[in-house]
Amino acid sequence: MPHILRPFRAEDAKGVKDLILTILTKEYPFDKSAYSDSDLDRIGETYGGSKDAFFVVEEDGDIVGTVGVKQETDEDALLRRLFVDPKHRRCGYGQALLETAVDFCRKNGYKRMFFRCTDRMSDAMKLCAKKGFKETESLSVSGFNIHKLELKL
Repeated sequence: MPHILRPFRAEDAKGVKDLILTILTKEYPFDKSAYSDSDLDRIGETYGGSKDAFFVVEEDGDIVGTVGVKQETDEDALLRRLFVDPKHRRCGYGQALLETAVDFCRKNGYKRMFFRCTDRMSDAMKLCAKKGFKETESLSVSGFNIHKLELKL
């Protein structure tokens, strides 16, 4: 299974949106109110700033993983859209995507990265914890918790 981890291209738009919405619908149906999907129709624009990025893992022509970096302030970046297709999990794709995002942030002079997730995103939380992210905040909203994780760069 040869795969390619690379920056987002315009022709990836449908594959990215389909992957993310499929995972959100199947795995996080009760969390939908916590997350906007407005960026999914404008990946190139939303993540097109000079200190923003969006990366994909492509395997056999299909998008099987994603991660985004969005500038929040001059020193802070948001880690967003960390998703891996269920059939491709435990293959190192999530770790590779996260490392690519962290490297991007370091090269672009960020001091901190933040990731927000719900309790149900336990695999993503564990992956971030392995990379050194620490929980700095937890907020209860409509029956679930939103966690804010931080990585000092």
